Amino acid sequence: MGMIISTLAHWLEHSGIGNAQGVFVTGTDTGVGKTRIGVQLIQILRVLGREVIPRKPVESGWAEDVSQTDAWQLANAAGLPVGVSGSIPVLDSVCPNHFKAAISPPRAAALEGKTLKMLDIAATCPTRLKDNQYLYVEGAGGFYSPITHDGLNADLAQTLGLPVVVVAEDKLGCLNHTLLVADAVRQKGLRLAGVILNTRHPTPEGMDNLSDLRTHLNAPTLRYPFH
Repeated sequence: MGMIISTLAHWLEHSGIGNAQGVFVTGTDTGVGKTRIGVQLIQILRVLGREVIPRKPVESGWAEDVSQTDAWQLANAAGLPVGVSGSIPVLDSVCPNHFKAAISPPRAAALEGKTLKMLDIAATCPTRLKDNQYLYVEGAGGFYSPITHDGLNADLAQTLGLPVVVVAEDKLGCLNHTLLVADAVRQKGLRLAGVILNTRHPTPEGMDNLSDLRTHLNAPTLRYPFH
């Protein structure tokens, strides 16, 4: 555990995320492990003395067992009193917009007769923070996935103006996806703070996405699990 903390702390320092007021975590696609990585980032930020304020402004595919939701996992990692079954007031502050259908947020919202507006969901993310507080914001899907009826995850990141961390699944093809998202982040005028490769399955012999990304990308890059 000590080695993991040391590795993550070094990455946070090198990326500048640890000294920032917050971070926007996005992905190359949906299901790449943003929340899995986010839980780790929140935990290490707490070890480093920060009070983390987690926000998942929109989540579709909301599970009946709230402990399986992204919002619950982020809130629990931040030390919020969610309990086993989930505290609704706490979860509503972390994720004020959640919908049952496991499809894009604006379409899931439309099925429930609701409309998502960019300024509304941006307003759920506090901007006036105390010195030790830290805002963690996690998008829904990939960087260019629609998150509201009038905007993309990229637009939310731009509205908030936070440094961006990109999560990609460590698999064949992720180099193209990651480099495209990295370029998109910069085109939005945002700072690409770092990239984390999420390794969920054994990779093909001879493949080394971490080394290749470090060759082609000028941003701190790390692989998870953090051995």
